[in-house]
Amino acid sequence: MTGAHERAVDAVLGWVESQAHTRLRRRGHVVCVDAEGIVAGVFRQHSSRRLDPQLHTHAVIANRVRSPDGRWLALDARTVKMDQRTLSGLYHAGLRAELTRRLGVAWQPPVNGIAEIAGVDPEVLAEFSQRNREVEKRVGEKLDRFRDALEREPTARELWHLERAAVVDSRPSKQHGHTAGQLHDGWRMRLAALGFEPRDLVGNAVGRVRRPTGIDQQTMAQMVDGALEALAERQSTWRPVELVRELAAQVPTHVTAQPDRLCGFLQELAGHVTANRCVDLSPPIPANAVLRRDGRPISEAAVDRALTTPSILDEEERIVEWAERQRRFGGMVGTPPGDLDIDGLSPGQAAACASVAGMAPLELIVGPAGSGKTTALTPAVHYLQERGLVVFGVASTAVAAEVLATETTMPADTLDKVLHEHSRPDRPPRAVYDLPRGSTVIVDEAGTVSTPKLAALARLAEHRGWRVVMVGDPRPACLLYT
Repeated sequence: MTGAHERAVDAVLGWVESQAHTRLRRRGHVVCVDAEGIVAGVFRQHSSRRLDPQLHTHAVIANRVRSPDGRWLALDARTVKMDQRTLSGLYHAGLRAELTRRLGVAWQPPVNGIAEIAGVDPEVLAEFSQRNREVEKRVGEKLDRFRDALEREPTARELWHLERAAVVDSRPSKQHGHTAGQLHDGWRMRLAALGFEPRDLVGNAVGRVRRPTGIDQQTMAQMVDGALEALAERQSTWRPVELVRELAAQVPTHVTAQPDRLCGFLQELAGHVTANRCVDLSPPIPANAVLRRDGRPISEAAVDRALTTPSILDEEERIVEWAERQRRFGGMVGTPPGDLDIDGLSPGQAAACASVAGMAPLELIVGPAGSGKTTALTPAVHYLQERGLVVFGVASTAVAAEVLATETTMPADTLDKVLHEHSRPDRPPRAVYDLPRGSTVIVDEAGTVSTPKLAALARLAEHRGWRVVMVGDPRPACLLYT
């Protein structure tokens, strides 16, 4: 187990070195160049702060790398800081492959890129996961405060920040003075209290996979499709490193491979996908430019690369065309109501309220968090409902939809549910989702809706004759609530 862990750690550090850059001044300009020779101190530990068994390694990377001219300069650490999830994904994929290769363990389906070993009783996992329970409790508290303050669900990146803060906030002080023997004796006693013997527990987990398994062409194609689908679900553009992360998450749990080879394979596969399945939105490379090993000019920062797919570009073009049609038509019919109750609203809220209550087929309500967008929606919803018009809200999650329904008194559900109801081949949509022509569909936190889902909603709304009101922040922030 320790050997597999160390191989996975070494593989990740090797990958970090392959992505290392430094910045220097050349002819009056700051350029980003390849670097080598990272120096890292690694410290292996075997328990959590609650003294549960938890094999892990801390890696401290020195802020010095060797530049092409031989000088030791500061590491451009933006990739390391921005791509912790990629490092985690590579580590866990490598660890699974190495443990399967060495011990023949099988795995439960991964959740967020992390899988539990199959054959370990859930009661045992719960007993030795005290820190997990503490962190989950703290995350729940932060999520409650986030929802109360911003009246919405966090984005994936905001949730990641909340989880990271929860780990720090709930971290107990380290407990010293326990020898390895004392820890092992305590773990055996806790295991025995649950009715398990260590030998039986280990014997039930190892030896489940007996044949080496690689990644064939079909599996590779499935990994690529899954990675691109996962990216498109959350964002319209991504960097190559993010593609590596999603490919690592797609590695089957039965694969047996050495971690360093697996990391190299995933990097090469990401390059192949970038060249053959993605559209590079980065600026054109100037003639006679000096290039880094990633093929980009040194005048460009390594984290500025932007990729997408032809299908996303096509969907965005269709969304723009749909919006232009709606706005042209809205200019002919968009008359704000004159008898709308806007008492207590600020001028900005009153204007937003009038837009929602109007007749234009497409409205955009844009405002930063805390500007009272939901407050502006409520009287507009009441106004439309009082005139016999149907108003329906959609949100990214069931919790957010429930909050939206409670605060505005309109029915609401997830966008996924609405799209699913209208795409079923076996029956028409249920009555609550079968909105009549002229209904108003309010999309909460529209800026977090993926391009494919927004394109699907645009097609559905135009086909059914619905008005669409999109509400969101100009730039959703990654805020921490402590």
